[in-house]
Amino acid sequence: MKLATFTANGIERFGLVLQHPARDEVWVFDPEETESRLQFYASRATSPFQVDRPRFLPQRPWPRSMTDFLVLGEVGMDALRRLQEYLLLFLQQSDQALLAGAGFPLDSVTLRAPIPRPRLFFGLVQNSPTFSRRTPDRLVVNIYPQGHQRPQGSLIGPDEVVYIAPEMESFGWTPEPGVIIGRKGKNIPITEAMNYVAGYTVVMDLVHDLYTDQLKREANAPLDWFEDATGSWLGKKSDTLGAMGPFLTTKEEVGNPYDLLMYTRQSGWQRDRAYTGSMVIGYERLINWLSSFMTLYPGDVLHMGTMAVDGMPFTPDMPFTEDDYIEGDLERVGALRLLVVLSGREDWRPADDPGRRIHAVPAVRDLIEAGTAVIATPEQWRLEDVRHFWTVYGNYQAAEEVEGLAARPSPRVLNCPASALATTGSVVEIPSRAHEISVGVELAFVVSQVAHKVAEKEAAAFILGYMPMAVLNDSSFVDPIRQPATPQEQNLPAVYARWADGFNVVSSTPTPLAPDAVRGRTMQLDIAGYGSIQTSTDEYLLLAPRVLSFLSQWITVFPGDVVTLGRTRERLTLPRGQRLTDVEVQASVEGVSTLQFVLADQRQ
Repeated sequence: MKLATFTANGIERFGLVLQHPARDEVWVFDPEETESRLQFYASRATSPFQVDRPRFLPQRPWPRSMTDFLVLGEVGMDALRRLQEYLLLFLQQSDQALLAGAGFPLDSVTLRAPIPRPRLFFGLVQNSPTFSRRTPDRLVVNIYPQGHQRPQGSLIGPDEVVYIAPEMESFGWTPEPGVIIGRKGKNIPITEAMNYVAGYTVVMDLVHDLYTDQLKREANAPLDWFEDATGSWLGKKSDTLGAMGPFLTTKEEVGNPYDLLMYTRQSGWQRDRAYTGSMVIGYERLINWLSSFMTLYPGDVLHMGTMAVDGMPFTPDMPFTEDDYIEGDLERVGALRLLVVLSGREDWRPADDPGRRIHAVPAVRDLIEAGTAVIATPEQWRLEDVRHFWTVYGNYQAAEEVEGLAARPSPRVLNCPASALATTGSVVEIPSRAHEISVGVELAFVVSQVAHKVAEKEAAAFILGYMPMAVLNDSSFVDPIRQPATPQEQNLPAVYARWADGFNVVSSTPTPLAPDAVRGRTMQLDIAGYGSIQTSTDEYLLLAPRVLSFLSQWITVFPGDVVTLGRTRERLTLPRGQRLTDVEVQASVEGVSTLQFVLADQRQ
């Protein structure tokens, strides 16, 4: 089956995509409306289905969103398969006009990304042998997932517009195989991993080096890995520079996912082709690895990295009018086509285009339309509504001494999955894979409203408040790395170390503070039976206004997002080899708030 998320008559819904047997068109059918009309037809006294009325989903109504449908698991998939079989025969034999209001020609609706607002949008990098093959003197290739989490603001769907700002000095794109999770799971055995897959899609990984160019100018020195990652990966995370679609294609439609050709095209011209069998790390290994420290949920999206040329290059003389497009076509899965606007050079959109008049990002337009673009008071903030969690690295006075990260005028910043957050009163589980655990205390802030191109002097108005954050770090990500390793392989463990479910605990309500009032506050961490550490907010080099301003220049930050200013020098390392069950932890920032939680150790 092929499934889509689409908008028709102003309503977003998910649907079943199929070739209409009576028309030379592809249609998309709303399952709820389709079943309702089939039931109505069957209710006629002389209907052939009056006695044995068609029923598909045991408990109607059908969900309205793709993610909610996937939560139904095999029950939902089986029901949809039966509906598809019945629908195709009904359209051949019976009342086609009755179902016209339940289905729509595909070219008459607006397709969204199949998962328009994914909770997890994780992408691998350097997952092709070309990255090692092009470096003859490289002796070791670590078979280790290297990747990053994309924000919802980066995401667009089929035939939507990639926005290339005038400041973007370079631009490229790469189509990648994507996999959509269909079942909730943790610690998923590699032999069971594909049972958690709902289907496949195409992901377009678009890149620019604007951040890298800025950081190089500021540093006037070679960049460390965290600066490189900030420059490169924030480019991938920028507004509209990630795309997904057109469909969720279920597993039975695809067959062997490692035997598919993928084509890159531009306005009908072939630019590249690749083969999914060239992955170094496959779907099973990635699902197994991610689930060893975080829970995967229906609707989570993983993309597997480039299979061939990384970042298909754009040249300034290439035309991108409304008739031009870029495309990634994955055999058996679908072709994802995108339009491109070169802002400041050739913006062909009409003046009333929502992407031009309101905001370039569909998910941000959704917030504005729903009236949820602002959180009015700290009491309205809820952890379950957090979409993104941003982390600053090397932002303390001793960072160069401890980590070799020199002070810079711009932050080193990446994002973590929002599932890595927990609130005071939680029980935080230490995964069975964990090794040595260290704990620190940090200062975090919460964003109050949609933040886009915020000036530093205006940033305080976009900050809902501050909160302490207690952070657990797991050393187990270091162990698989074999030397000589690349800088990325060596440094990614410090990023992943805090990604486990609930490893970043905050208080329940942010406390409003003026930016200058953040300085000079004592931060305290106490772990019952293991000791205490004390530090100060004076350790931080860059404060919230600078971080938010930098981040929001090309990435729209969402209301409720959490941003931590990062670690300070001192951490408390817990003894390796001891189980840490029912250990009480407390953290506080003077004059802000206090949090408590309990450790529950899953290790044997």
